[in-house]
Amino acid sequence: MFPSLKYTEKEVDDYLKNVSADIVCGSLAKVRHDWFDLLNLISETARPFIPEMRRIAQVARRRYYGKTVSVYAPLYIGNTCINACLYCDFRRQHTGTMRRNLTLDEIRAEANAIRRTGIDSLLVVAGEDPKVNTIAHLIEVGKLLKPMFSYLALEVAPQTEEGYRQLFMAGYEGLTCFQETYDQTLYREMHPAGPKADYAWRLNTQLRAGRAGFRVLGCAFLLGLGTWQREAASLAAHAFYLMRECWEAKVQFAFPRICSVDGGFVPPCEVCEDDMEQMMLAFRIVFPQCCMTVSTREAPKFRDFIVQTAADNMSAGSRVTPGGYTVSKQGRTCRDHKADVAQFTLSDRRTPAEVFAAIRANGQEVVFKNWDSRI
Repeated sequence: MFPSLKYTEKEVDDYLKNVSADIVCGSLAKVRHDWFDLLNLISETARPFIPEMRRIAQVARRRYYGKTVSVYAPLYIGNTCINACLYCDFRRQHTGTMRRNLTLDEIRAEANAIRRTGIDSLLVVAGEDPKVNTIAHLIEVGKLLKPMFSYLALEVAPQTEEGYRQLFMAGYEGLTCFQETYDQTLYREMHPAGPKADYAWRLNTQLRAGRAGFRVLGCAFLLGLGTWQREAASLAAHAFYLMRECWEAKVQFAFPRICSVDGGFVPPCEVCEDDMEQMMLAFRIVFPQCCMTVSTREAPKFRDFIVQTAADNMSAGSRVTPGGYTVSKQGRTCRDHKADVAQFTLSDRRTPAEVFAAIRANGQEVVFKNWDSRI
């Protein structure tokens, strides 16, 4: 569980088992919600109330985000990594496949390909390789990309507060860091080696970034590693903590489902779409002002549905290998491209134009730019 919580896993489990229909109705009737309301709405007892949760979540979503969906793209600048995460295809033991770190010229080419789609928000992603993805290198990348995009976010190895301060000055405004699991015992099992094995260092990533000036703090766990209700309870506690400690920043949620990988890893705790929907609706109701992203790990039909009731942000045309956006222009074959290490399996392979068309078909507006920086 999230370390600041006063409750054990058993106490959370016992509470969830004893939630009554009247308690769920009480949470749905409230205007302001707390951590216990989140527990009530993710309980098994709340399942029959999903239609009502959809209605309330949609009202909350429209109050803060209107009939809009923000879009972004991830840009993978490298897939070398020194960690040994059991569930990830970036792990250092995954051999026999192509690893690469893009040059600045290749990063520029990737960025140009993304900008031609109309997307103006970018998430820069890299494996944890401290020899390559240094602060100095990430600053160079930020200075290259900032004139091209109105919003830059990072999903890289956790940095010090001073490191984040330098990255913020280089143009990055958002941060995403998945805790993977809040269960400390399970965390040690899933991360047997590498810097990522330090649970506390990773847990405090958003706190350091928020203190350094980052405006959007993305939090998540990997659905499928542990019991999703326990993990969701910890994620909510983490969010309330950040909202108190970093009140000038906005918290952003993501709900990525873990996939089976080439090394034979099978997610120990299955999470279905019904579970996903209930959880995302609950978070939208309890945290109406917070951003919420739905991943390309999910099927197109589910993504198009959930952005109407809960999520407000989605990627479009994602490529999860370095060079994936311009590979066809480099004389490489599809077979070569498949040899690259991807971090996860894409379920939504639609082009950006197809994603935009689906959003508009639902009566929503595509938002490419949320703001312009003052500096």
